[in-house]
Amino acid sequence: MKYKRFLIEYSKNYPARIFRYPEYSFEEFDFTIHWHRDYEFVYVEKGPLKLRKLDCEIILQNGDVYFINSEELHSYIDVTDDLKFTILHLPVKAIQPYFENPQDCLTFRIDSPVAKAEIASSLKNLNECKDLEGKLETLKIKAVLNNIAYYLIRDCQAPDLEFIKGSESDDFTCAKSAILYMERHYRKDIPLTEIANYVGMTPAHFSKYFKEKNEITFSKYLRRIRLGHALNDMAKNNASVKQAALDNGFPNVNSFILTCKDEYGKTPLEMKDCV
Repeated sequence: MKYKRFLIEYSKNYPARIFRYPEYSFEEFDFTIHWHRDYEFVYVEKGPLKLRKLDCEIILQNGDVYFINSEELHSYIDVTDDLKFTILHLPVKAIQPYFENPQDCLTFRIDSPVAKAEIASSLKNLNECKDLEGKLETLKIKAVLNNIAYYLIRDCQAPDLEFIKGSESDDFTCAKSAILYMERHYRKDIPLTEIANYVGMTPAHFSKYFKEKNEITFSKYLRRIRLGHALNDMAKNNASVKQAALDNGFPNVNSFILTCKDEYGKTPLEMKDCV
C-alpha cells in the first residue's frame, strides 16, 4: 500500500516549520496517514488529540508531548476546532551536523524524564510565541530549537528502534510536490538547492530523480511553466514582451525570447495570436 508523503516548507527565518492548530491552518494538511523526512514533535494545549499509527492509536491529553521519527507513518484523527495543539517539524539536516556520523538518520525515543521535561517546556514556549515570523520572536525560536536538539541528541538516541517507514512506498509524490512548488513560486528565482531542500534531497539526487520521472530537466520544466504564463499575459492581458518576461520569473527579456524560440520555433510576439 502506498502512503502520502508530505513535503514541508520551512520558515525562511529558522530551520523548522511550526504549525499551531487551529490558529494557523494550511490546505495540504488533511490529517490522512502520511510521512515525511522530518522529525515531528506535537504539544497538546487542549486535548484530547488522537494520533494514529499503523499498529495503535494514542490519546494525547492537555500538556502531553509526543515525538515521531523521520519517515514514520502517522495521522491525526477526529480533529475538531475545540482542539489546540502545536506541531514542530525539525528537518534531519538541522541536527545532522551534530551526529557522530553526519550521514546517519538517527532514530529517537523520548524516555528520559529530564529530556521529556525540557522538550515539553520548549514546545510550550513555541506554542506561546505570538508572531512566528517576527524578528524578535525568531531569536527566541532559534534558541528553543537548539535546546530541543540538544536534549534529543544527548538523551534520546534509540538506534535499534524499528517501525514501518513510509519511504518504502514512495512513488511520484516527490516529483508532483516539486511541480506544485514551481507552480506556486515560478515568479521568483527558484535555485536548484531550494527545491531540492524542499523535497528532502541533495541537489544532485533531485536533478537525476526529476529527469527520470518527467523525462525533462528541472530547469527546463520551470522555464516551460514561466513561458506558458508569460504568453498568456501577452495574449489575455496585452502585456508587453518585457513586462510578461519580468512578471513571470524570467531573469531578462532575452531569456524569455530564447525559451520561446526553443519551445515553439517562434518569438513571443509571433506566438501572441496563437495562444
